[in-house]
Amino acid sequence: MVSVLFRRNLVCWVFLLSAWAAEGWAVTPASEAAFTEGQSLMAAKKLPEASQKFEAAVALDPGHAQAWYALAVVRRRMGECAPAIAAYRRYALLAPDKPEPYYGLGLCLRDTGDKSAAIAALKKYVSLEKDPAAQKWIDNAHAILDDLGGGPGAAPASAPQLMPPTPPSADAEAGKAPAAESDKDAGGKSSSAAAADLAEAQALRDRGHIDEAIAKYQQAIAADPKRLAARAALGELLLQVHRDDEAIDVFRSALDRSPAFAQALYDLAFALRVRDRLAEAVDAYQRYIKLRPSDPDAHYGLARALQNLGRKADARKAYETYLLLEKRPGERRWTASAQTQLRALKAP
Repeated sequence: MVSVLFRRNLVCWVFLLSAWAAEGWAVTPASEAAFTEGQSLMAAKKLPEASQKFEAAVALDPGHAQAWYALAVVRRRMGECAPAIAAYRRYALLAPDKPEPYYGLGLCLRDTGDKSAAIAALKKYVSLEKDPAAQKWIDNAHAILDDLGGGPGAAPASAPQLMPPTPPSADAEAGKAPAAESDKDAGGKSSSAAAADLAEAQALRDRGHIDEAIAKYQQAIAADPKRLAARAALGELLLQVHRDDEAIDVFRSALDRSPAFAQALYDLAFALRVRDRLAEAVDAYQRYIKLRPSDPDAHYGLARALQNLGRKADARKAYETYLLLEKRPGERRWTASAQTQLRALKAP
């Protein structure tokens, strides 16, 4: 039986699609076909399959705003908040005046522990949402803001970022403390100027100037090749805009400098799996797991790669390890997916 909540969400979904159609947002036929298939799968609550179709739609047409929003919604329902955040932000870049992404973005940011960013996103949603039919969601946003300490009387929140911030500990993730910077790098440019390049790249990224941000990240890396944070941020941005092969090269370059750079290893494994380079992905996941054995996400990614390679026994072991490690309440739908895959692998 379809739940009341699902029916309510489906009504909202149909309303949004009608609004998008009325605005005449044109997309390529191939992207639209994948999007339509994703809609049908989503209505049937086949969320992993729907996610794959929406991913195909945005790969075929990165400007397909509806597909980005659909991908974000599906990922959040599957408990995949990190990729959902990236998709919500991409939709918000394409449709800056739409309130919808900021609600889901706020919930995901809250669930991942980014309180200040969650407050900013939910306040943005409340300021933009003018539809009387959305009053229940507005009220819920206010309730969440109160819980987060962002209700009336709180300090003004900063504008929500439309691209994720660079992790401040990226250099430390390499397995050692960040090295002290010298006054000049090998190319003669001061490292303070290289840091300015990195800050400018992040500002361009946050404003949605993707190509300019990529160029500035590359400039920062050229100025200071030791700056692993710049490589990590560039690779993640390339992944978000589906320039996967370039992202792989960037992550490999970071690992050439620091083989124990865990963040780059995980991102490399994910990118290789996206590109169906499964044997390489397995190797990267296994290297990452040696560094971070208690991280459940890597075991799930490893299981998927092994399963697609036909290595059923190894895939079962990886799924079982994932289920032993995964204790986060927000990942329950994802653990259900793993259990489904396990049953399929054990079937005669």
